[in-house]
Amino acid sequence: GNPVACAAGLAVLDTIEGEGLLENVKRQGEKLRAGIEALAHPLVGHVRGAGLLLGIVLTGPRAHEVQQAAQEAGFLVNAPAPDVVRLMPPLNLRDDEAGALLQALPGILDAGGDGRSGE
Repeated sequence: GNPVACAAGLAVLDTIEGEGLLENVKRQGEKLRAGIEALAHPLVGHVRGAGLLLGIVLTGPRAHEVQQAAQEAGFLVNAPAPDVVRLMPPLNLRDDEAGALLQALPGILDAGGDGRSGE
């Protein structure tokens, strides 16, 4: 491989490890997963993924509506499938930021509907 690219990659990994980002990713990812599941919202089927790259699998094709509601509330998510909303927060996500998302999520999901009405 390219030794320069390899060295740059190792430098990035050293930075991630040195700043405790991996531990933060694990901790915040678990917090988000548990918090989303604890909502027991009728639109949430389950949460999949690892770390902070989480997908909320919905019980209906409402991902576009949820994405719009999240953006209006100031949270960037995307809808890779009609029934999946993907969270992609920064690796250095703070406790207050994760808490703000979890606090806003019920209203965001309510704006997406209950998932039972279909289109």
